[in-house]
Amino acid sequence: MSKAIKLTMLDSGVALLTIDLPGSKMNLLSESVLRELAEALDKIEADSTVKGVIITSGKEDNFGAGANVEEIQALQSQPAVKIYEASKVGKEIFARLAKLNSAAAIHGISLGGFTELALACRYRLASHDERTQIGVPEIKLGFIPGWGGTVRLPKLIGLMNAFPLISTGSTASSKKAWRLGIVDEVVDRDLLVERAGEILTGSSPKRAKVGAKQAAIRWFIDNTRVGRALFAKMASGQIYAQTKGKYPAPFDALKVCLLAVGGSAEAAFEAESQAFAKLATTDVSRNLVRIFFAETESKKMPAGAKPVVDVKVVGVLGAGVMGAGIAQAALYKGFRVVLKDIDQAALDKGVATIKGLFDSLVEKGKMSRVDADVLMSNLHPTLNYADMADCDMVIEAVAEVMKVKKIVRGELDKVIQKPYVFATNTSSLSVSEMAGALTDGDGKVTIEASKNPELVVGIHFFNPVHKMPLVEIVRGSTTSDAALACAKAFALKLGKTTVTTNDAPGFVVNRILAPYMREAIVMAEEGVPMADIEKAATAFGMRMGPFTLLDEVGLDIAGHVIKTLENALGDRMSAPPILKDIQELKLLGRKGGRGIYLYTAGGDRASVKEGRMFAKKKRYLFNPDVQAALASRTKPTRKTQDEIQDRLFLAMVAEAARCLEENVIDDAAQLDLAMIFGTGFPPFTGGPLRWADSLGTRMVNQNLTWLAQVAGANYEPCDLLKGKAESGATFG
Repeated sequence: MSKAIKLTMLDSGVALLTIDLPGSKMNLLSESVLRELAEALDKIEADSTVKGVIITSGKEDNFGAGANVEEIQALQSQPAVKIYEASKVGKEIFARLAKLNSAAAIHGISLGGFTELALACRYRLASHDERTQIGVPEIKLGFIPGWGGTVRLPKLIGLMNAFPLISTGSTASSKKAWRLGIVDEVVDRDLLVERAGEILTGSSPKRAKVGAKQAAIRWFIDNTRVGRALFAKMASGQIYAQTKGKYPAPFDALKVCLLAVGGSAEAAFEAESQAFAKLATTDVSRNLVRIFFAETESKKMPAGAKPVVDVKVVGVLGAGVMGAGIAQAALYKGFRVVLKDIDQAALDKGVATIKGLFDSLVEKGKMSRVDADVLMSNLHPTLNYADMADCDMVIEAVAEVMKVKKIVRGELDKVIQKPYVFATNTSSLSVSEMAGALTDGDGKVTIEASKNPELVVGIHFFNPVHKMPLVEIVRGSTTSDAALACAKAFALKLGKTTVTTNDAPGFVVNRILAPYMREAIVMAEEGVPMADIEKAATAFGMRMGPFTLLDEVGLDIAGHVIKTLENALGDRMSAPPILKDIQELKLLGRKGGRGIYLYTAGGDRASVKEGRMFAKKKRYLFNPDVQAALASRTKPTRKTQDEIQDRLFLAMVAEAARCLEENVIDDAAQLDLAMIFGTGFPPFTGGPLRWADSLGTRMVNQNLTWLAQVAGANYEPCDLLKGKAESGATFG
C-alpha cells in the first residue's frame, strides 16, 4: 500500500513532509495517516542536523479536509472512551510537532484536523488564492475540534476572534486568516515552501499588525476574570438565541475556549478531549453525521451517466421572483443567461431584481463592483424566443399551469435546433406530462410532444433562490440518465445541494410539507391561536413557523400545490375552507406585502414591541383580514404545545413514509436531507424519518392511528410504517 506522507530533505537542511493521500481527491487524517505522521516525526527527531520541518500538501486544491468522518462514525457506536482515546492519540502526535521548529504551508481548503495540525506548527503560511479557506467546522457535526484546535486557536488569536469561527464552523480566507493572526504570512502558491524554509532558517514573517484598541480589548477579555465573564455571558446568550439549547456543542466549545485563555494548557487540552468524546456520542452528533454522509451521497451522478450537453448558455423563461432568482444564481457562477418574458415591464423588474442581488453582494463586501458588472454583462433579457436559439439548457419558471408550460416548451422546440435540456421549475406539476402533447377539447393536438422527451427533466428550486440550498432533480417517465446528470451537474455548479426524486405529485418536499401547513391551517380553523401554532413549531426547532413559511413560499404557490395534491391524492390533501377565504382576499404573502402577516415596505414582518421598558419583546402583526376570516368560522380554543407539535410533525412523518412506500424517493436519509435543506426541518433531529426512529416506529404508529380517528384520515399510517412498527424496525 502506497504511503500518504513523503519525507524529503531540502538543501537548506529543512525537512519537507508532503501529505498526499493515495486514491483520494482530498487529504484526510485517518488513523493510518496519523501513524505515518508519527513515524516521520520519529525520523526527524532522531536527526540532529534537521533545522526544521515544513508540512504541505501534494493535492492541487486542498491542504486537507480534516479527519476521516467514516472513522468517527464507526466510533460513535462505541463507548465514549474510544473517542476520548482517539483524541489523545492525535494530540500526542501534534504535541511532538509543536516542540519542533515547524511551519505549515497551506494552499486550498484546510479544515478540521488539518487546521489543528497547522495550529500545532510554530508558523503558518497560506497561499494568496481564493480557494484557500481555513476553518474548524466540527461544530456542524455536533462536536468540537478534538486535536487541540479548541485550545490553540483562542490562545493564538484571542477569544473574541476564535470563538465565532469555532462555534459556527465558518472558514476564513487566507487574507482574513492573516488579519486575524491565524497565519503569519500570505504568499503566492509557488513560493509557499521556499518562504516557509526562509522563515524556519531565520527570516521574520510579515505578520499583520494589531491596532492598540484591538489589542487592549483582547487583553481585557482573555486575561481578566471580568472580561472572560462578560464574554461568556454575551456568547452564551447568542448561542441560546441561535440554537434554543438544541445543540450542546457550542456551549461546550465556549467552556473549553474560556479555559484555554484563563487556565492551564494541560487542563484545557484534557477538557477538550472529554467534551469531544461526550459530544460525538450524542444523538445530535450521530444525526448530523448521518446528514453529512447523505449530502455527500447526493452529489453522486447516476452510475455511468454523463451530462448530455455541456451547459454554457442557460435560458430562463419567466422573469418573476423565481426566474430572476435562478438567472442571478447562474450568472453568479459564470454562466451566460438569456432571460425571457412576455411583458417588458415584468422583464425590466426581473433585471432590476437581479441587479439588486448583485448590488447587495457588493455592499456586503462579498464581490467588487467591477466583478458584479462583468457578471451582469452576461445577461441578455429578451421578449423573443429566437434569442434562445443557442441555449444548452432552458429552465422554465412561468405560471404554474400545465397548458402554459407545454406552450413555452413547444415554442422552444421550434427555435432551438440542437439537443437541449428542457428543465421545469414546477413545484408540483407532472414532469412526465409536460413532455407530452397538448390537445384541445376535441382531442386535436395543438402543441406537439417534445421532440426529445428524454431531455425533459424537473429542476425545482426553492424561494428565495439565493438563500435556499436545495434543488429537487425530478426524473420523469421518459427522462434519461444523461439529462438527469446534466440538471444535477448544473445545480451543483450553483453550489446547491440536490436530491433526486421520481415524478409524483408535489415531489418530496412539497408532498411532505403540505400536510404540515394544512394541519396548521386546520388547527387555526379549530380556534387555536396562530401565535401558539407558530411558537410550537419554532420550539420544536423549525427556523420559522408554518404561517411565516406560507408567506415566504407565497400563498398563490401554496394554493397551486395544495390543489394539485388534492386532485391527485384525494380528500386527505383537501384544501381547508379558510385557505379559500384567504385566496379570495388576493393575498400573496411576503412578496405582495400582505399575507397571513402584514409586511413593511422593506419586506420585513410588521411588528410592535410590548412589555416592560427593559424587557420589551417583539410581536409580529397578523393580517386582521385573515383573523377576521378565522373568527367568522370558529371559537377560540387552546391546545398544549405537545398536542400542536404532534399534529404538525406526525403529519409529516405519515406522508414521508408514504413517499418511501410509493418510491417517490428510495432512501430515507435522502428524504431527511431534502426536508432539512428544503424546509428547515431541525437538523439535530436528523429529519422527519430519523425523528420517527428516535420515538420508535411502534409509538409513532400508535399515535398516528389515534390521530387518524380524532383529527382526520390524513394521519392514517401506511402499510410500510405499520410493517416497521410490527417488527420494531426503523427507517434507518
